[in-house]
Amino acid sequence: MRRYLAIILFIMFCLDVKSQTTDTLFAIRKETIWAIKYTVKPRETVHMLALRFYISNEELEFANEYEIIKKLAPGSVINIPVTKANYFINKQSMDNSNLRELYYHVGPKDDIGIISTYAGVTKVDMRKWNGLKGNTLTIGQVLFIGWVKVMALDSMYPASFLAYPSAKRVSVADTVKHSSGGLDEAYYRQTNNGMNVLTEKGTAVFFDKSVKNNVYVAFHNATPRGTIIKVFNPGNGKFIYARVLGPLPDTKLYANSIIGISSAAKEELGVTDNKAWCELSYAAN
Repeated sequence: MRRYLAIILFIMFCLDVKSQTTDTLFAIRKETIWAIKYTVKPRETVHMLALRFYISNEELEFANEYEIIKKLAPGSVINIPVTKANYFINKQSMDNSNLRELYYHVGPKDDIGIISTYAGVTKVDMRKWNGLKGNTLTIGQVLFIGWVKVMALDSMYPASFLAYPSAKRVSVADTVKHSSGGLDEAYYRQTNNGMNVLTEKGTAVFFDKSVKNNVYVAFHNATPRGTIIKVFNPGNGKFIYARVLGPLPDTKLYANSIIGISSAAKEELGVTDNKAWCELSYAAN
């Protein structure tokens, strides 16, 4: 029994590491460049973060308040500068394993011209990247703005040979907390314990529908009825499981969205609006 429990915990730990290395990266506009808002994890240092994001210690220190960098503590929110050394508008033909997609939330004073200028591309390219038919943007809209080079959390640094801090293990209490009426168990059965999954990133829309026994339901075009989808909120680390009822209805409510979720899930996902950026994972057909 102990051996079986150890195997289950090991699998869950591996899945947790994978989810942390694939979370969506968002940029902000800081002065004349992009920057990534990053929450410092236990045992991380300025040097380790500089190595991970392919920048110098000096660039990282200059982008932040002196007192925060001097007393770098877990939970501190710092700016990771996006520079010519780690930012790309074209995927490299070689050594692109560490390239991650970078996104941006449209702000009140943003327009496509400003965002394109920061990205160093034309407005035509920005429209192509994001499937836009015109120049109109809405506040909170998520735009893809290029690629940033980031070393994976489980990498061994070539300069110092220091292993990156290991990810937090998933506790039994966490699995109970997110049981979602048994949908988590069904999800792991469908995905072979999370080893056979497809992922998708985009906007979720919430529709009014009551739930029974804490079971959330969803509309999704790429999966058959009965599929269990894990919905992850990269902004706060919260997630839920939802059972697919069928494809997205062809109505204005679901325009430009990848999934519709019963509104009862908003609280558990930490969402207040009727739309939110999310990451999906589900069984590969």
